[in-house]
Amino acid sequence: MVEVKAATHDSPKVYDTLSSFANQSDGGVIVFGLDEDNAFAAVGVYDAQALQKVVAEQAKEIEPALAPVFEDAEYQGVVIVGCYVAGLPMGKRPAYRRTAGITKGSFVRVGDQDLHMGAPELYEIEAFRNGVRDDIDVSPASSIEMLSSDFVSKYVLDAKAERPHLSHRSTDEVLALTGAVRRGSPTLAGMLTLSDYPQQAYPNLCVTAVVVAGTEMSQDEHGNRFVDNKRFEGTIGQMVEEALAFVRRNTRTRTVIVDGKREDVPEYPENAVREVIANSLMHRDYGPYSNGTPTRLMLFSDRLECWNPGGIFGGQSVEDLGHVNVQTRNPTLVSILEIQGVAENRHSGIPVIRDEMRKAGLRPPVFADVRGTFTVQLFNEPEPLTKAATDASEKGITREEILAFCSVPRSRHEIADHFGVGTTYMGTRYLNPLVADGKLLQTIPAKPKSKNQRFVTARVER
Repeated sequence: MVEVKAATHDSPKVYDTLSSFANQSDGGVIVFGLDEDNAFAAVGVYDAQALQKVVAEQAKEIEPALAPVFEDAEYQGVVIVGCYVAGLPMGKRPAYRRTAGITKGSFVRVGDQDLHMGAPELYEIEAFRNGVRDDIDVSPASSIEMLSSDFVSKYVLDAKAERPHLSHRSTDEVLALTGAVRRGSPTLAGMLTLSDYPQQAYPNLCVTAVVVAGTEMSQDEHGNRFVDNKRFEGTIGQMVEEALAFVRRNTRTRTVIVDGKREDVPEYPENAVREVIANSLMHRDYGPYSNGTPTRLMLFSDRLECWNPGGIFGGQSVEDLGHVNVQTRNPTLVSILEIQGVAENRHSGIPVIRDEMRKAGLRPPVFADVRGTFTVQLFNEPEPLTKAATDASEKGITREEILAFCSVPRSRHEIADHFGVGTTYMGTRYLNPLVADGKLLQTIPAKPKSKNQRFVTARVER
């Protein structure tokens, strides 16, 4: 992330930006000496040393105190100053201005704005820091009679076969030891996996699914917003299967010949869709600010989107997904689903989604974590470019697409992953020429190869 400040006459107040950058894993960079209102023109700073001293003092007013790293450089004939703010680990957040207090002084970065953290975001941090486990919470509306005897019988048999240490235990012991029941009442995890109707205790823990005719949500001439609109309830396993059937019913298939045999190929790889839906239900936030919110599945003409409350647990970044093992938000729920065969619990979901889309020749999936919500997008368009792209196939990607994607600051890896190419190829073939042409701006121009470098589209005066 990057914030640009002119700072030609004095030192601007950047408390909110210091807080928001510290409250995200990747941190952020404040560039002083560029004028955002004038197409990011290089205007320079009034006094580089004085500016750094003032900003460092502001950083000390943040709790916990921050230690930004500064670097000044000459750029287009003027002096600009870069200020890198490192992201704090989840356990040390929120970073907030001490005089304003946690509620009013904690900020989060959304696009190019610093916004106050909401109650759900503050709760998520507190829950992580204090080890709160919402999946083993017990609702006053739940009772042991709400568990299905058939589901419980099968689950206990599977648990004993799957976990040898449970083989000699009674049904009650298995339910208690695996977290399905706590002090004689079913937990949230137990209700969502073993109840014949979990929604009697948790009415909105369901999946809502809609089909939209175009690429954006709108109304047709008759005032209809959706081509199809369904609500799926039941256990997580049931909701996954019913939502998958909904996608299958509302998407196209094409017939191909493989080894002389006809095969139907779905618009979206079913394994990828299943992982998207299952992950959204397994890893979503079930805390008090979110357990009244359903998971949402949306089918547009060009993409499938799945949205759920709860960002990436533990404060990891989107770029870590599938590459770094992150902590599990709902370990008891995931463990029960593993016994039931609904999930693998091997941190393999994201790699499977990526691999299935690649094998189908489709664009890489897009993951977004914004203000404590997580979205996955699967596109039905062919992958525009590969690492071994030739001049003929390069027509699948344009400078305009890159500039549109970089309307907010993006890292090399984000841009390359989005367009399905290698970072070296993307930099050499596209990013460097766009920077040279003034179409893209670097957030740290003095260090072109910095790992914290971001690229943002230059604004054009109209």
